[in-house]
Amino acid sequence: MLLFMNKILFWLDCTRAYALPVSVTAWAIAFAAGFAAGGNILLGLAALFAIVCVHLGGNLFDDIIDYKNYLKKIKEQNENKIINLKKGKCRCFIEEKITVGNAFKICAVLFGIALITGAFFVKIYGLPIIELIVVSGILCLLYPKSGYMGLSEIIIGTLFSPLLFNGVYYVMTGSFSKALLWFSLSFAIVTVTLLYTDFFLDYNTDKASGKKTLPIICGSKDNAYYFYIFLIFLIYAILFSGIHAHLLSIKSCIIFLSVFPALTTIKRLQTYIDKDIKDEKEFMSAMNNVQKFIAIFAILSIISFF
Repeated sequence: MLLFMNKILFWLDCTRAYALPVSVTAWAIAFAAGFAAGGNILLGLAALFAIVCVHLGGNLFDDIIDYKNYLKKIKEQNENKIINLKKGKCRCFIEEKITVGNAFKICAVLFGIALITGAFFVKIYGLPIIELIVVSGILCLLYPKSGYMGLSEIIIGTLFSPLLFNGVYYVMTGSFSKALLWFSLSFAIVTVTLLYTDFFLDYNTDKASGKKTLPIICGSKDNAYYFYIFLIFLIYAILFSGIHAHLLSIKSCIIFLSVFPALTTIKRLQTYIDKDIKDEKEFMSAMNNVQKFIAIFAILSIISFF
């Protein structure tokens, strides 16, 4: 039993399970909305299982692509420091804890479980679930290369908000919600703030490797910082307009309390306009600051449904 648990922990490390709070938080909001509407709890939990498998599989597949590029650049340029190790990317490959072949097998298992769960939902609901699965699958396959096309933030925001929200709500209730769709636009930007912070901290590394993330498209770290402030403003502007248009309940006003941790993320990000992250510990500390904001935003969102 101990050996089995150690293997589970090992693969959770290799699949960067530390990123799971993003998808689980998004699921929790959609689940709360579905529960409040009288949805099926067991189907909602089954959706969570599939979401976790897709997220972990996507992380590992992303690392496989990056590791292959890493080996290619080493061969072509005799370069030994291509991958940003501050966030643990590809560490299991570089430290030779796993092989690419074994990683592909784990990806196949994780994606296979998600597909089986998806087939179960298709049997119940049919075409709407097929459409959600196809769109999600295409975006997941595009993501490993999206950083070079300026699409990373758009893909992540779409996957972890509109698609996930509406997918979970639909499997629980058998219907879609205009209010939840509008709210998902706000939370999409909340999700993007995490990825944006990641890319902001990696500005110089990503620029040197030819990536086109939103901070790099902004032209400078100063411009990228001000654009982050605009993203925070946009989160609450969408919420306000939804409440004003009576799409969202007046109870949604409680979510505006999350503006205080949001302002903290703005202050923390300002620290790194003129300096780079030194190590993985400092990187995770900076990212955890944004994750706290997302968690508080999610908790207040869930409260607003009841």
